[in-house]
Amino acid sequence: MTKERVTITVEVDLLNHAQSAVRAGVCRSVSEWIGKAMEEQLAKDARLAAMDELIAEFEAEGGPFTDEEIAGQTQRDQEASAALRREGERRLAEWQRLQAQQAK
Repeated sequence: MTKERVTITVEVDLLNHAQSAVRAGVCRSVSEWIGKAMEEQLAKDARLAAMDELIAEFEAEGGPFTDEEIAGQTQRDQEASAALRREGERRLAEWQRLQAQQAK
């Protein structure tokens, strides 16, 4: 893939984080770190565009989503998120328990 040198201006905190990632061996350079971030944004934009298309198709067939449908889905999403968070916390606690046992 062809690369091109560019000059950018970023927040100092972001630059510090990128430099920390380089020092930690997460990536070879700040340029690579920024490139990865740009690739992730590109993938995110593609997913959002695909979702927009699906929503438009759905609404073309069944009409626009109602406020009640949106509120109901929001509630289900929040409940699913809370359940996933609890499961993650449970798994972390179990892992920490096992680590403590192994350290004995």
